[in-house]
Amino acid sequence: MGTLPKLAVIGAGVMGRNHLRAAQNGGIAIAGVFDSDLARARAAHTDFGATVLETLGSIDAAIIAVPTAAHFPTALPLLKKGVHCLVEKPFAATESECRQMIEAAAVNRAVLQIGHIERFNPAVEALAARKPAGITRLTARRAGPASARVSDISVVLDLMVHDLDAILTLKPLAVTTVTATGTRDQAEAELTFADSATASLMASRVATERLRDLHISAADHRWHLDYIAKSLAEDDGPPMVFTGDALAAQMQDFIASIEGKRLPRVTGEAALAVMKLAWRIEAALGAAS
Repeated sequence: MGTLPKLAVIGAGVMGRNHLRAAQNGGIAIAGVFDSDLARARAAHTDFGATVLETLGSIDAAIIAVPTAAHFPTALPLLKKGVHCLVEKPFAATESECRQMIEAAAVNRAVLQIGHIERFNPAVEALAARKPAGITRLTARRAGPASARVSDISVVLDLMVHDLDAILTLKPLAVTTVTATGTRDQAEAELTFADSATASLMASRVATERLRDLHISAADHRWHLDYIAKSLAEDDGPPMVFTGDALAAQMQDFIASIEGKRLPRVTGEAALAVMKLAWRIEAALGAAS
């Protein structure tokens, strides 16, 4: 393997610190951490030994873990300079912003990867490896107590996007109808695919307990996936439990993409498809309220 890219973490809040921790545990070299709040960057240095960066002029790649509204203004100038970017989900605030970032990455030969972390959950990887065929019904539930960490986006963009990404990965077919009910903090959506298969999604950030699971019915098999337990049960069999650090695996995938070994698992185009479906759900919520 050649020289590793100089990889910086931009944003030293909760997610930035999670990335720094995963890098430390996974033996992934981080060139430094940058945050507009110098005190937060210094705290990250104290806790993880990450060098505090005053500028971003000498980096090759960046993990962008800032609030959603800042994804575009942070990533676009870097992509235009050919800096590879792993941008936390949700991708960006508008379709125009997403497309500008995709174009800048293509023109300047920069890797653009979006942080749909559940793709790297070992239970999800095990399910995807089985290539479920003939899926007729998917049911996703994702709930937890209120958190002060994310308040600038709806529960659809905060939580439900994880399951939308998983569902579109397992069922890469056009969604013909979308209905939704709920509020900014708790929502339910029903999707119908071009082959008449359906998906039901529930997301809440005002629940009393954490829940993250996915149930799949297909022509010959049924699967139940527990994201938290990292387990997968097929038909009536016992759950298989997997191990692995999804954040570290995502970083390794990013680095491998930079080295030209493969395309990133979650490209800008794939993430934009998720966002377009999320925005349809938000529009349906607005119409129903």
